[in-house]
Amino acid sequence: MWTDEQLLAQGWTNEQIATHRAEEASKGIAQAAEYLVSEPLSVESIPTEPSPAMFAETFEAPSKTTSPLTANSIVPAILLVAMLVLVPFSLYSISNAEGTQGPPGDIGTAGTNGSDGSSFHLVTSADALPECNENLNNQIFFVAVDAGFQVCQNSIWTPIELTGQSGLNGTDGTDGANGTDGTDGTDGADGSNGADGVDGQNGANGADGTNGDNGLTSLIATRTEAIVEGCQNGGTIVETGVDENGDNTLSLDEVDSFVVVCNGETGQNGSDGADGADGADGADGSSTLTMMVARLSIAPALLGCNGTGELLQQGMDNGAGNGIALNGALESGEVISSMLICTTFEVALVEDINPSGHSTPANFVTINSTMYFTANNGTASGIWAYDNGSISLVYSGSVLSLQAIGPQLMFAGQDSNLNVKPYVFEPANGTAWQIGEVFPGGSSYPGEFTLIDTTVFFSARDSAGSTGIGLFDLWAYETVNFSVWKVEADIQPTSLIAVNSDLYFSAQPQIGVTGIELWKHETGTNTTFMLNDINPGPLSSSPQHLVAMGTTIYMSANAGTTYGTELYAYEATNNSSWLAADINGGFAGSSPSDLVVLGTQVYFQATSGSHFEMWVYESQNNSFWEVTDIQSTSGSNGPTELTVHQYTVYFSANDGTTGEELWAHNSINGTTWQVIDLNPLGGFIGDIHVHEGDVYFAGEDNWVGRELWRLIFSKEVSFV
Repeated sequence: MWTDEQLLAQGWTNEQIATHRAEEASKGIAQAAEYLVSEPLSVESIPTEPSPAMFAETFEAPSKTTSPLTANSIVPAILLVAMLVLVPFSLYSISNAEGTQGPPGDIGTAGTNGSDGSSFHLVTSADALPECNENLNNQIFFVAVDAGFQVCQNSIWTPIELTGQSGLNGTDGTDGANGTDGTDGTDGADGSNGADGVDGQNGANGADGTNGDNGLTSLIATRTEAIVEGCQNGGTIVETGVDENGDNTLSLDEVDSFVVVCNGETGQNGSDGADGADGADGADGSSTLTMMVARLSIAPALLGCNGTGELLQQGMDNGAGNGIALNGALESGEVISSMLICTTFEVALVEDINPSGHSTPANFVTINSTMYFTANNGTASGIWAYDNGSISLVYSGSVLSLQAIGPQLMFAGQDSNLNVKPYVFEPANGTAWQIGEVFPGGSSYPGEFTLIDTTVFFSARDSAGSTGIGLFDLWAYETVNFSVWKVEADIQPTSLIAVNSDLYFSAQPQIGVTGIELWKHETGTNTTFMLNDINPGPLSSSPQHLVAMGTTIYMSANAGTTYGTELYAYEATNNSSWLAADINGGFAGSSPSDLVVLGTQVYFQATSGSHFEMWVYESQNNSFWEVTDIQSTSGSNGPTELTVHQYTVYFSANDGTTGEELWAHNSINGTTWQVIDLNPLGGFIGDIHVHEGDVYFAGEDNWVGRELWRLIFSKEVSFV
């Protein structure tokens, strides 16, 4: 027979199994009763009181292979029926053997309704579904052919979806090992040359044309005569005609026309004229009491423009408010109206170049109206162009140290053997090429491309040396004839900068003998030499971060035991150098970096001993001071990526609370503020670049990766 566990495995519920067991028990009793009718038992054969042994056997449902009543099932059934029938009958017979029949008993109370049957049913196809009525309302049937469910609701069968949520994807399997490269096939043999074609026949020469008649020569002859009709002082007769007889002489009969040029009288030299008298000075102009005057000034910080606004004031030149009337200048008491012109901005994502990760734009340069930069879209990396709101990949490949050299781009790229070489990219036709072979068979690692006139100077190596690193040389590339040559060998040039058509840089010609100092290549004489030895002897002053303000070069340098690494200056016109700012007294040094020039000031990152901030040096009076105080509590990233736009310095900094974000400092009123908190959970600010009047930068918010962002500036006018 089927056990309860087997029925459960086939989808039966506990209620269905209990109902089934009850039905089988009833069927067994009926069969037992039928048996008793056909085979009556004597009362004497049945005990008057059932013993416990009579109920020791369990009642089992008939199996599919046995008859409805077996020896094991009939005996308990007979005993049970005998108990149900004979025992009450015996008792009745004993108590009422001689009495009359009593009245019928009251009708028994109705039994409670049985529990609802299962609402889950199985049919082979939708055609086998029964009629959907209120008796089947909310009943669910499984349609085997469709492998789906339908429910009866409102007299309509409706398919339903009982599928659970999708399980989680399994983890990716590990990548299989790369297969070995197959061997290269042998080159095919050269094909044989084709046979020469048959020469064509020469065409026949044309007949000579007849000679034309010789042309006649036109002649001009002049003769001077003392007496000429109509000329008081004589003159010159100019005759013209055709040399009809061909003797190259104009005879009288060949003269066709003549012109007489009379001689003038010899005049006497005239005397110099007297100087004219000076004119009288004009009357001074003046204002009127109803004349409107105006003045335009930088808006004060209290007006809320973050130092990026202008204040336009207008009034009458009438001397109101203790002013001076009719002096042509607007004074405070004369002001009638004031307009605040604020420069506002909007920060916006330019494009999500790499939706699946970071594109990390960097190395921004501008040529005409196009901005170029390096980025990676997840599939290809290389040079990208941004022009009039459109971004496109213009060169695919490895690109380092991207620089603009006139109308072209120069960078360190890789050849087919993955060696790093100097390359040039031409935006006009989208082509790129290696300029020349500096290190055959190896990587020259070129960089710091600096254009002077039509020549590009750069640092590169031509060998790996005994250490595998090699010494770097100063090289040059001529953009006119594409020639490449070594300017100076083994001097390790860095921080290249052009001033007055000459090249200045940091170099060390003899390691261990001389230190790293400031050098110059003079293009006019083609000579290279050291300028100043700030730290004499084999020790280095290590000048870095060179920037130029006119003919003055500012840099970070170390004087040794006297001063640490501080801000130094060098004047190109008189070959002098001096300590510009001693921020961290003694030999410890402030380590200036990220130098930029704004007007007469130099902004840079430095430390006074505890944390790094932005400092400024004023060249007009040799003063310096700390500009920001962002790191005093956090000690995190100091201001970097300093970039000047008009009279504002934009930079990256971390205040310890909002993460690394974009900041700004106004040089007019000294205000400093966070431009935007792109990512409240952290943030990243990379290269910053000014293009077409807006500020572009690499940034990261909380949704996209490190992508290209910009500050779009606009004017907003209000009366104050």
